Amino acid sequence: MENSRRTSRWRELPLTLPAECVRLVTDLRELKARSGLNLAELAEATAISKSSWERYLNGKQFPPRHAVAALCQVVGETDSGILARWALADAAWSCREHAIATGHVHSSPTTGHAAAVGPEVPAPRRPPGPLHRALLAASVLITRRPRTATAGVVLVCAAMITPAAIYHMTHAATRASRARPPVCRLGSCEGRNPRTTACEDPITVASHTAADGTRLEIRLSPSCRAGWIRTRTTHKGFRIEITGPGGHRQSAVVTTLPSDQGPVTTAMISAAHPSRLRACYYPSAHQPGRECFDGADAPT
Repeated sequence: MENSRRTSRWRELPLTLPAECVRLVTDLRELKARSGLNLAELAEATAISKSSWERYLNGKQFPPRHAVAALCQVVGETDSGILARWALADAAWSCREHAIATGHVHSSPTTGHAAAVGPEVPAPRRPPGPLHRALLAASVLITRRPRTATAGVVLVCAAMITPAAIYHMTHAATRASRARPPVCRLGSCEGRNPRTTACEDPITVASHTAADGTRLEIRLSPSCRAGWIRTRTTHKGFRIEITGPGGHRQSAVVTTLPSDQGPVTTAMISAAHPSRLRACYYPSAHQPGRECFDGADAPT
């Protein structure tokens, strides 16, 4: 049952998707399969929404670089080749968007045929315009001095490509910075939802299965130096609570019935000394008592 739930039947990728993008999406699908996570769990592990991952993995939207890096981190992928392929796919995707935005108008076969079989009406001669005269002059120059003409073409191409490359790099950096959620650290993470931050390197430092079967995990982001509890809804009315080194607490009360809406988490808590994080589980108001465990094995 678990395997069938985690197995995804991917849609066929759009035929208009560039080959570089097809290769990148295929790589991302393989990494997701290696992770063993469904989309909801992948969203929790990467702090990127489930709907965004659905669009990325079906070729509907181009994934930002930090999303690719987050997925690599989840599966422990250290090969930087996929990030190089992301750069190639990003360039191909940008060219595709530009082509769609500008459009290409093609004459229909019917119109072209009618023009071919219709009576020929000689067009009136017009004096050559500036562009025509420039082309004639270029033709003469190429014929008489081919080396000079070649050097001129190279310079013109370089002058056209360089500004375009600079614009593309600036545009890509701006787009990535806008798509990336805010970063927090220590006290600035206190009370924040871990799903809406850029703490994309969480690890499970301790776990515990309660007497009623509820499984709890202490999650820690080493880069943000903050922790939280993650669990799944098993019944209505239970409470989870995490306590930090300074005695600060964050808690969450589950008020909904079990569903497939994904894991439940507490808010984040500062963890300058993550080994002192402590998690407690309260079954419900009708079942007094609690079960607690700590993150003594967490990295310092």
